[in-house]
Amino acid sequence: MKQEMVDVAIVGYGPVAKLLATSLGQKGWKVGVYERFTEPFPLPRAVHLDDEVARMLQSIIPKSELERILQPVPDLYEWRNADRHLLLGIDFSQAGISGWPGHLFFNQPELERVMDVACRKQPSVNVRMGNEAIELKEFDDHVELIVKDIQGEVRTIHAKYVVGCDGANSFVRKNMDTTITDLGFAADWLVVDIVTKEEREWNPMNLQLCDPARPTTVVSGGPGKRRWEFMALPGETKEDLNNEDVAWRLLEPWNINSSNAVLERHAVYTFKALWANEWQKGRLILAGDAAHLTPPFMGQGMCSGLRDSMNVAWKLDLILSGRAAESILETYTAERKPHNREVVEAALFLGNVICVTDPEAARKRDEVFFTGRVPEFPEFPFLTEGILYQSEDGKDNKYTGKLSFQGQVEYRGQTGLFDDVVGNGWTIMSPVNDPKKALSEEQIGFLEVIGVKFIEISETSETKEAGSDIVVDIDGKYKQYFKETGLEAVVVRPDFYLFGGIESLTDLPLLVEDLSKQMSRFLIPATA
Repeated sequence: MKQEMVDVAIVGYGPVAKLLATSLGQKGWKVGVYERFTEPFPLPRAVHLDDEVARMLQSIIPKSELERILQPVPDLYEWRNADRHLLLGIDFSQAGISGWPGHLFFNQPELERVMDVACRKQPSVNVRMGNEAIELKEFDDHVELIVKDIQGEVRTIHAKYVVGCDGANSFVRKNMDTTITDLGFAADWLVVDIVTKEEREWNPMNLQLCDPARPTTVVSGGPGKRRWEFMALPGETKEDLNNEDVAWRLLEPWNINSSNAVLERHAVYTFKALWANEWQKGRLILAGDAAHLTPPFMGQGMCSGLRDSMNVAWKLDLILSGRAAESILETYTAERKPHNREVVEAALFLGNVICVTDPEAARKRDEVFFTGRVPEFPEFPFLTEGILYQSEDGKDNKYTGKLSFQGQVEYRGQTGLFDDVVGNGWTIMSPVNDPKKALSEEQIGFLEVIGVKFIEISETSETKEAGSDIVVDIDGKYKQYFKETGLEAVVVRPDFYLFGGIESLTDLPLLVEDLSKQMSRFLIPATA
């Protein structure tokens, strides 16, 4: 039996696995990826991502490549009733805080091709297609993962950690001691993807039709593509819906037929809302659909999985480099599960508005919108648990756990988005002065252990004094951000969330002291 030694073994090779493998590969860690299928899945699935996720992808894919395959939204996401009267218009054209448009649409096979290229460029990452995980044994200091290829050859993988990015029927989850919380939501929808044969202006680009006769979603599927999602009506079965003739019949009212479009895919999905109660036990970790299933009404299913990858990647890096103990992984479930739970609950809130098939109930719902008594839609969640600033007085820091800002900068002769020219990872930045000036040598030493960059945001490239790391705010957006927030310094985590922010640079030692205190629970004493 052949054997392999890796730092991290990843089961599955969808977007969540690709981001995690590439991120770990960029740090030089030896990663083995094992996918039971021999070829990538060629058909569309997810179609939407937000600016936060675009920034994650920017960490592994050149900006120019992303701009080629991501389609921004020029207008509103319209909700209309059966009579096509506007119930709600959500502005999807606004820029997000992460340096990208707030909402972007894409074709998943194309995105995965680009991610695959980035992943395979990492010398320390080995992707094995057609290798199915068949057995898993966990030991004190490693995991043995047994895989079998399509020729029947069996291989034993010795890994320090195994991450299951292997979907709703996760092999890794089945081998992990965790239970499931199921919110009891299940709805069948026919998903139809088409490729247009001719240029056509879609107005609106994205539509939610709240028609009790057939709730329907119509959105971009990426450049040159469109998606329709048709809800199954009471009494309809999956078999009733899942055939080509039905797909074409449902597309007819939208002036879509075989003369102007190619039917790329039709499939019935059962949308569910559930999550594993533990996403990490010992050396086994779950990410993406293996850990949670999210109804698609917010377009956050894949996004949530990619957030998992960003969170677990920086913690595994600290562990594998010998700087942190394995116990830091306890914060993975603590941070990600509450965030994902709020995303799932928000999606269910929207689903309950959309999925109304009783005409009288739909009429009452419409009346609520028309009279301005619309229930407040849930805000998008931020991090509330885990490695986040906790002030001594117990007062909430309103920016703790929120996403950090990214804009265009000039740095050491290069111009571009902050992450592209400065890099990502732990960062302390201030528009007032060099953050190091507010800190003690001991604090600076601790921060250097976890890889912090110290950045002064300036309106000019003139270096104030030797040793200052000046980043020029070329379009004034950082100045605007700090002015609007009232902050003079922020501490940014590697997954782009704010550990915390303070209104006076002189209080920065308080943030760093708290970070040091929290991280001391996990850092190996020799490096602390």
